[in-house]
Amino acid sequence: LRRNGAPYSARTVVTEYWELHTLPNKDEWLTVTTKVEDPVYLSRPYLTSSDFKKLPTPAGWNPTPCSTK
Repeated sequence: LRRNGAPYSARTVVTEYWELHTLPNKDEWLTVTTKVEDPVYLSRPYLTSSDFKKLPTPAGWNPTPCSTK
């Protein structure tokens, strides 16, 4: 579930839900909800969510490849 978190079994099921929301002011948000179900190690589903705001323009976005040194 996390890097040093709870163990998980071969019966684990991970489901992701993606929702796009447009607010009245035209801002766009993406909500990603993750549900982890494991009947061996979890007594109930483990839920997490993250929100991401879409930038109005790609200004300031200049990805470059990683370099190895």
